[in-house]
Amino acid sequence: MRIIYLIVLSTALLALSCQQATNSNPAKISTTAQQAVLDTLSKNMKATITDLSEAKRLPTNKFLLKSYYPLSAQELEALQIAEQQEGSFASDVADQIRCRLLSADLKNEKNDEVKLENVELNPLYLQRFGLWDYDNMLCQNVGISMATTSAFSTLKGSIGLELHWGEQAKKQIDISVAISIEDNLVD
Repeated sequence: MRIIYLIVLSTALLALSCQQATNSNPAKISTTAQQAVLDTLSKNMKATITDLSEAKRLPTNKFLLKSYYPLSAQELEALQIAEQQEGSFASDVADQIRCRLLSADLKNEKNDEVKLENVELNPLYLQRFGLWDYDNMLCQNVGISMATTSAFSTLKGSIGLELHWGEQAKKQIDISVAISIEDNLVD
């Protein structure tokens, strides 16, 4: 019985994704709304250690740039529909936003320069994390995984990014980095 359920569910999801892919008039988000999302992301962006770094407290070469943005009306509507059905909800806003590294000036606990891994080989992108309520607004948590070429216990400096959504909406951000493997992950 379970196998039949999985086959039916897979077929329904495939049909739904094909229908959405062929929809010639998908819901568009205005350039002003796109820019508002990028502005919110940049305002809330901060560097943090990963949960694995917090658990192990060992030198690492990984950290996150994390942020959030409020769900759009379309996303809230999709979420309400998804709550009525089994399965998962995933926003497509995060999939539309691209990241470009502009600069990185980082130093470790020994004041040695720390370089980021090659972003051409390991492109930067927004990862979708859980939903969370910020100031009575349902928001999508997102993050950008960052990796350095050497391990660190503390990392200080700054990272310059450009976020862009399509051709019109762009935002340059300078993110201050001051993290340690001794930090606690608390929002």
